[in-house]
Amino acid sequence: MKVLANRHIGIIVHDIDKMINFYSGLGMILKGDPMLEEGEFIEGLLNSKGIKLLTAKLTIKNDELPEKYWFVLELMTLNHKHNKSYSKSVNKAPFSFSDSENGVLDIAFTVDDINAVCQYVLDQGGDLISKPLKSVGGYPAWHCYLRDPEGNVLHIAENLLV
Repeated sequence: MKVLANRHIGIIVHDIDKMINFYSGLGMILKGDPMLEEGEFIEGLLNSKGIKLLTAKLTIKNDELPEKYWFVLELMTLNHKHNKSYSKSVNKAPFSFSDSENGVLDIAFTVDDINAVCQYVLDQGGDLISKPLKSVGGYPAWHCYLRDPEGNVLHIAENLLV
């Protein structure tokens, strides 16, 4: 028994079009049009009666792997009667890692130019949690933490030549 690959990371977003544009601007590729997922399968899978998801799938092309193993980011909006996010409000409270006791901490990406990505995120309405810092151990790289325009934490790394 073993994990074969990362199938996808899914995040709930408020403004799916804005977030598709944001992640596309980072070089991700939209796979088809966003699709509405509803009915018996999705209700059973998510154990949520009446749930409807609008889902967009973005990928990072990797010529070294078969497409079925490419990284996929699923952006989803909740469209059902129990949705508490109709206001489109986004939590932009000050961020503190010490407040994160469990759960997913970040979505990590390797990039070709960490400073350009930081500026892009800021220009798109995201914010910087930490400036780029050179790692002191492990694989040599520059690292920083940011939040996308809806507050999701991104860990960005630029590998250094060795």
